[in-house]
Amino acid sequence: MQARGRTTVGFSGSGASRRALRWALVDGAATGRSVHVVAVDPPHRTTLPAPLHEALPSEALGPALAEELRHLPGRAPAVTTSCVTGTAHVALLMAAATSDALVLGVGRRVGPIGPGTGHVVRECVPHSPVPLVLVGPQAVVSPARRLLLVSSEDDAVAEWALLRAQASGLQVRVLTTWSLNPLRYPDHDDERRRRHLLAAQRHQRAGQVVAPVARRSIRADIAEGQLGDVLAHRVTVGDLVVVGGVDPHDVPMRTLRAPVVLVPASVRTVVLPDVVGTRTLQRS
Repeated sequence: MQARGRTTVGFSGSGASRRALRWALVDGAATGRSVHVVAVDPPHRTTLPAPLHEALPSEALGPALAEELRHLPGRAPAVTTSCVTGTAHVALLMAAATSDALVLGVGRRVGPIGPGTGHVVRECVPHSPVPLVLVGPQAVVSPARRLLLVSSEDDAVAEWALLRAQASGLQVRVLTTWSLNPLRYPDHDDERRRRHLLAAQRHQRAGQVVAPVARRSIRADIAEGQLGDVLAHRVTVGDLVVVGGVDPHDVPMRTLRAPVVLVPASVRTVVLPDVVGTRTLQRS
């Protein structure tokens, strides 16, 4: 059964946004999801001489999209585009509110707050009203073959993985990490046992949520260590890493060979830019 819905992808003309566009198109071709590409031109443009003029996102979108679609002859998803002028993260968050996911590219460097060099990713990570797919510079763009689900206290993360696996026929692997700072716990044997027990409980709960998609045994791991270190050794090409309730800075976006999906909390208050008041979102 193919998935249905719409994926929004942000396009700025950068190499990172080009990878995000490519991933969204490849994923749409595999799942049946339509793709909506949003190019946001800056509100204030400085006119430069022709040799120095850089194409605006709206100017670069057409040729880039046409080139990417040529790589998907006969199987490209339905694509729509919009070009707006304004603040990039504001426009993208507003467009994402009517989509099922928002896809952004991550730069090769990491800024002081969150992944990526620009403020767009940093602003969208905590405020996206839908799952946010981050495509890093080392991520191999290919159809997902497996969901690598990082267990979370919020069942919404596993539930999202369940729906995605059911719709796309993917394998699921549950990964749970835990760690202990021995400097904070000099006599740490009891604390180690407690944390390992809590991790095992979280692991079991996530496995139970995704059990309906287990046409074959679900591979599962509980690993001691920092999330980023564990992911560096467990992620393979063809994975789609699904996480929630973590600091994105703890995920090695620059080096992972697979995209990462940040699933927002099931119930939270989201303040959309340029909108008066707040909106409480609850996914069913």
